Amino acid sequence: MNNTIDPRTKLFLVLCISTIGLISRDVLILFSITIVGIIISKIFGGNFFVLIKRIKKLLYVFFFIIIIQSIFTRQGNPVIVIGGFEIVTDLGLNRALGYMFRVLIIIISGVIISTSSERNTIQGIVQLGLPYEFAFMTAVGIKFLPLLIEEFKDTYMAIQLRGINIMKLPIWERFKITSYIFIPVVASTLNKAKKLSISVESRAFRAYDRRTSITSLKLKYKDYLIILISLTTAFALIYLKWI
Repeated sequence: MNNTIDPRTKLFLVLCISTIGLISRDVLILFSITIVGIIISKIFGGNFFVLIKRIKKLLYVFFFIIIIQSIFTRQGNPVIVIGGFEIVTDLGLNRALGYMFRVLIIIISGVIISTSSERNTIQGIVQLGLPYEFAFMTAVGIKFLPLLIEEFKDTYMAIQLRGINIMKLPIWERFKITSYIFIPVVASTLNKAKKLSISVESRAFRAYDRRTSITSLKLKYKDYLIILISLTTAFALIYLKWI
């Protein structure tokens, strides 16, 4: 089914999913959107769980933020009380879960878009009327995500080869090591981006105002149906939210 769905349809679908994820504060709705997004990404040929497995080291940072956000939210009814102190409230837990589901929705959106080829993604964005530069930037960003993950894994492995077992360290030491990992990863990513920029400029990128393409995408009945269902669902949820 992946090859028969227009990339513009996937972009509309991702737009609806991410919009609901950003504006909704209902944890049940966010959870439902997350599950639906995982199912859709699987139907389109993506594998959300493989991506989660690849970035599982980054999940420590997300869980740390979730815990901190939950602990430092004092409003609401207490859920966990230790020694007379309110550790976690229902409002704090609700906000923490909302943050977690929003992060997952963003990841799912990337998985859905990545199921189309880079060429078709660029062509789809261009046929939507957006500048080619924007389409190219989006495609490069999608391509750089796996490279960033691999760079992070290589740096993590290099630390382990030096005799540091991160899993046996205290939790605060783990976050400290994670901060050390981010610095070389970001530096390496910026260096690759610089080289890519030089390569693009050397090939006379944007030398002409208009670009032609041999590829032309056409929406089919199933594309219109998916777009209609996505927009209807999104508008219905937004309408119910503001009632």
